[in-house]
Amino acid sequence: MSDNSAQSQGLLFTTLAEQVKLPFITVKHAAELLRAHPNKDELERLLQTIALTSSSALKLIDSYLLSVRLQTESRLDLEPVSLSSVLYDTAESLESYAKAHDCEIELRLMGKFGPVMARRDVVQSALESLGYSFIDAASKPDTKTKITLAVRRTKHGMSTGIYSDVSKLNSGLLKQARVLKGVARQPLGDFSAGSGAGVFVADALFDFFDTSVRVARFENLFGLAAHLQPSLQLNLV
Repeated sequence: MSDNSAQSQGLLFTTLAEQVKLPFITVKHAAELLRAHPNKDELERLLQTIALTSSSALKLIDSYLLSVRLQTESRLDLEPVSLSSVLYDTAESLESYAKAHDCEIELRLMGKFGPVMARRDVVQSALESLGYSFIDAASKPDTKTKITLAVRRTKHGMSTGIYSDVSKLNSGLLKQARVLKGVARQPLGDFSAGSGAGVFVADALFDFFDTSVRVARFENLFGLAAHLQPSLQLNLV
């Protein structure tokens, strides 16, 4: 690993450590409330909070560890991957967490298209990391928000990403956040109350396909997306 890669990985770890403080605080608070002998409904709510919060933190840690393991591989074995299938599985994985945060998950598959050259577990981990970040960012008391997972064809390849109608992202903010990663506590400003680790972990994972997350627009929504190249095997059919 080069010095630059080691430094980047170190900053990513710092960002991750800052981010997972938040779910630990939530779990700690819920555990304290459990000692107050809540009624049955409150007990179920607190147990669900602990389970979902712990699960989201573990998913983020697993995605980070995947990016670390990939650093040790001399060559990343790519395969044809169906983005629509990955998005379905990602939406299912995020569903419970989204519901608990009054968020609705929407899938938008714009047209018919073939597979891309990637690795399924890496793409799904990246999208899940983005998804948790968007759900946390969109979560507001007594307000139902929508998180859109989309895939579409562009002149740069196949674009897949996550969007919302409350996203406070722009290219300048993302560029600045990459510089402040691991240094500032809230490098993504109003978009994320935490360190934005989900976005940076996704960025690190997409980097193995020589791409990165970019601020993108989908209809009237803003979000983050990455471009992946269509499978060359498609041309042989």
